[in-house]
Amino acid sequence: MNKKDLINEVCYTTNLTKKEIDIVLTAILEMIITKVSHGERVRLVGFGSFYKFKKKPTIKSPDTTDMSPKFKVKFSPGKFFKQKINVQN
Repeated sequence: MNKKDLINEVCYTTNLTKKEIDIVLTAILEMIITKVSHGERVRLVGFGSFYKFKKKPTIKSPDTTDMSPKFKVKFSPGKFFKQKINVQN
């Protein structure tokens, strides 16, 4: 599922237009990216958390001069999310 598919699904289940949903979804995603990039943890109760962490440097060569820290983003699913993905169909 991509962003367009998600917008279509939300449009089908609400009284909102695709344009309205796109505006809200884009704002939410941009806010999550901004907060996480500034080191804040974003928690959506039941869904999960997004947070930034420092990746350990890998040294491939002794001549490597770039040892600046690299960061990654991790998503940790919430309790409700975990329950839903573990339901037997």
